[in-house]
Amino acid sequence: MFTVRSLRSCHVLVLAAAAVSFACASASAQLTLLPLGPQLGTHAGNLVTNGSFEFRNSALQPGPGATGSSVFWATGTTATPFAVPYGWSSSGGPNTYARWGGDLGSPVRHANSDALPHGVNAMYFGNGQSSTVNVAPIFNPSGEVTFASTPTITNVGPTFPVPCVLTQTVNTHLTPSPSYLLSMWISGEGSSGSFAGPGAEGIFGLRVTNTQAGDPIRYFAVPSGSSTYGSSLRLEFNFVPINPSAPVTIEFINWGHFSLAPFGMGGTTELVLDDVIVNAVPGPSAAGLLGLAGIAAMGRRRRG
Repeated sequence: MFTVRSLRSCHVLVLAAAAVSFACASASAQLTLLPLGPQLGTHAGNLVTNGSFEFRNSALQPGPGATGSSVFWATGTTATPFAVPYGWSSSGGPNTYARWGGDLGSPVRHANSDALPHGVNAMYFGNGQSSTVNVAPIFNPSGEVTFASTPTITNVGPTFPVPCVLTQTVNTHLTPSPSYLLSMWISGEGSSGSFAGPGAEGIFGLRVTNTQAGDPIRYFAVPSGSSTYGSSLRLEFNFVPINPSAPVTIEFINWGHFSLAPFGMGGTTELVLDDVIVNAVPGPSAAGLLGLAGIAAMGRRRRG
């Protein structure tokens, strides 16, 4: 039986194993969701600027959660007070009510999410009540949401005509590496209360440019507190840039609360995001490929 004595000491080995697994995958699948297991991403060496949303500016002025409050963050909203976290760009509509911040309870939460994993700020993607999709979503145990055919997602009505989007360009090309690890913490509005229960999982979109041909959007579950995913998830990926001389852009997309009644499901929760990490992954030695691949196969990522 394999026993991990120290997560810190085996961290590089597991990351290298992820790289081995990726090297054996199809070249068309360059953004690979890793299996469930202990968190691999580390704040040391994080290439994402302000990945835990703690700061307002380059002077490291604390974000709003330091005072137990929140501000609206989606550029285009008419709601005030307004601020975008340092290092990030955003977009939304006039009525988008996405909020950046947290509370000062113990543990710290945001929009009644699960306890935040790092710091006192997170991003809630509030954007309306009636988004629809034309194909039934399949909520997989991995956390990825798939569809039998290409989905069309619609923001219903004039009140919320566009999705709420948060982006950052990450300069991976300035830290060359055989591959990279992307890690993020996902929870839902009300996952510790009002939305908790089966059938209320939401859907958000993730696009990581320069990793897959055509820069497609992939879809993932927003935990509602149900038995399926619990109150939060740690999603982690291995990726290799198509063009290693160019950066990648990470884009989080929330259309709003979905109405899934046509598929026998009810309303859903919305995204709360925190602790976004990109680490360079060291290349494994040829002699250790089989052993490292075995470690990777045994890994299972825990829920957040």
